[in-house]
Amino acid sequence: MVYFGSMDSFKSAILATVVYYDILDVSLTLFEVHKFLVNPGRLSKIPIAEPITLGHIDEELQTLVKLGTIQTKNGFYFLPGRERLYDIRIGREKISAAKWKKFLKTSRWFQAVPYLRGMLASGSMALGNTDEDSDFDVLVIAASGRLYTCRVFLSLTASLFRARRKRFDKTAPDKFCFNHYITDTSLPIRHESLYNAQTYIHLKPVLIGGELFEDFYASNIWLNKYVYNFKPANMFVRRSVKPSVFLRSAAVLGEFFLNNKLGDLLEGFLKKYQQRRIRSNPVTYEKGGRVVFNGGELEFHPHSFERIVVDRYNVGLIKLGIPGIVEKDSGLS
Repeated sequence: MVYFGSMDSFKSAILATVVYYDILDVSLTLFEVHKFLVNPGRLSKIPIAEPITLGHIDEELQTLVKLGTIQTKNGFYFLPGRERLYDIRIGREKISAAKWKKFLKTSRWFQAVPYLRGMLASGSMALGNTDEDSDFDVLVIAASGRLYTCRVFLSLTASLFRARRKRFDKTAPDKFCFNHYITDTSLPIRHESLYNAQTYIHLKPVLIGGELFEDFYASNIWLNKYVYNFKPANMFVRRSVKPSVFLRSAAVLGEFFLNNKLGDLLEGFLKKYQQRRIRSNPVTYEKGGRVVFNGGELEFHPHSFERIVVDRYNVGLIKLGIPGIVEKDSGLS
């Protein structure tokens, strides 16, 4: 075995990664353990001396399996007693494949939305971990100075296809949940945490150019503080919609008529109106989540799963006797 500076931190990082995804009911392949590996630096102050390769992880996984620390089935790894995660994984991947077809069928129409610069699949869709009731979480990148205009046009387009998740929906299968907007000049994500890092490395580009995709990840290099082997270039795997000149022309035409003082007035009105509604909504101030509304970002996670995941992760590491940083949430209310 190659010496990494701290064998304990290397082994702990593998176990920590398996623990994290166990909370999400996800078993992992060798390639996924490598790609999503929790940074060993969060588990030991001794720096890793050499790059951790796929072969190194494979060797350590086999050792952990022999010791009974983890188990495996048909190339998937999970904690002892969690064999059902294999069947869950296979079942959810089939569901996800069907949902992606519906997702892309509607998403192609968003090409006509003025000021939409990027849309990336997030949440369970991006991870391939959906069930029948799962909605479509997306991260939206809007043109700077037209965030609220873009939101209105995007919501209207989704509504035309009866595909927008509404405020009071408890479940919304196959509906679009536009719960996070940023602009093309406010790409850095300010709320850092292991949970958010593991979320953002899974984003799947649907409607976005390669340059903006690269700029997004270049603006968020903090992800590698939490995920050791993350390389954005390896994530640009398109499940994209088929480009439509007609739909893109509609968006360009809309922007042509709104790139003026009239458009500025409309944006100002929509911003004031939407922010007033957000402020008046009691959910905005509930504990355990985050709602952000300013000129460069809109985030609607009033009931975040993050704190639950982080707490369970910390407990899981303690049970395995793994030392290291006690992970915190990203600053939820």
